[in-house]
Amino acid sequence: MARKDKVPRGFIPVLIGQGEERERILVHMEQFKQPYFLELLDMAVQEFGYEQQGILHIPCTTEVFRSIIGAIRKPKS
Repeated sequence: MARKDKVPRGFIPVLIGQGEERERILVHMEQFKQPYFLELLDMAVQEFGYEQQGILHIPCTTEVFRSIIGAIRKPKS
C-alpha cells in the first residue's frame, strides 16, 4: 500500500505538541544522537512510557522543539 505522506530516506516522522495542538515533523535520524534531542526523548518516555504505538510523540510545544533543533543545527564556534 502506497502512502501519500512518503518519508524521505534518513528521516523519521515525529508528532510534536501537547493537547489538541500537534504537528507532524520530519527529523533527520542524525539528530536523534544529539544530547538535546535525547532529553526530548526522555520527556516522551516520562509522559508515554516505552510502549508508544504508531508515530513517536514528543510532548513539547512546536516552538520549543524548533528552537532545540535550531540549536543542534548551529555550528559550534
